[in-house]
Amino acid sequence: MQKSLAQQVKQGKEYVDLWPQKPELNNYFSEYRAVIVSRFLFKYGAPLALVALLMPILTIGTEQIKQGIVYGLFMATLPVQALFMMYKKSEEKLPPSLASWYREGVEKIKQQEPMSEQSLAVSQPKFLDLAKLLNISYQSKRF
Repeated sequence: MQKSLAQQVKQGKEYVDLWPQKPELNNYFSEYRAVIVSRFLFKYGAPLALVALLMPILTIGTEQIKQGIVYGLFMATLPVQALFMMYKKSEEKLPPSLASWYREGVEKIKQQEPMSEQSLAVSQPKFLDLAKLLNISYQSKRF
């Protein structure tokens, strides 16, 4: 079933928010770098768009206003583009080596405490499920 654009953006934001903000994750997951960049764009995207809009106008002159508008619009759309990319990444299936590690983590958590609120897929896990597992494990400090 195809999701609407709003649902895709919402799931992309959920995926970014689920990743724990732990620097050590950068050493193990290349996806975490994209999450860091997305968080940076959410925080600084609007000021960067304003700078991109004003810089050509202030340095070159008012004849470059069209160029400034194009740069500003491009910079303003980067946070939304990041959410779409995060949505696509969240829907990808985990590679086999990471999927086996994920299943081991799910089993460890299930042994310690039955999960009632979080449902983690065991067959064909996705990157969204990995983010959920990491979030649960860091909240409960199991790993």
